[in-house]
Amino acid sequence: MRGNAGKGRPTGSRNKMTAETLALVADGKTPVAFALRLMNDEAKNMDLRLNAARIAAPYLHSKPQPEGRMISFALPDNITTAEGLTTIHLNVLKAVSSGDLSLDEGKELSTLLENQRRIFETADIADRLTKLEAAQSR
Repeated sequence: MRGNAGKGRPTGSRNKMTAETLALVADGKTPVAFALRLMNDEAKNMDLRLNAARIAAPYLHSKPQPEGRMISFALPDNITTAEGLTTIHLNVLKAVSSGDLSLDEGKELSTLLENQRRIFETADIADRLTKLEAAQSR
């Protein structure tokens, strides 16, 4: 036999912290409520309390989103036309392909531009519809 056969914790047995945690879970509370109660119990050892805080944190606090960088660029005068929006879309595509903008930044800008296009398209359709209705009522 090599080493210290038969010494140490038996295979499959729980470590002390896991055994304490499992004993406390028997209360039947939600996992988050249980973790919070454990975290706030000053009679428990600090390692157990810190572990409970680690477990509860993702359920109580969202991870902060990284701040996006500010992007500044010139807009053409004809942004209210299909030609102007097409020009801007093309410039965004070029900036992404050259690496001046990340793919995510390009997507965000493209989404903004698409929303702008829809606004103008909707206004144009409403204007045409009003004209058609006026012509038909004559």
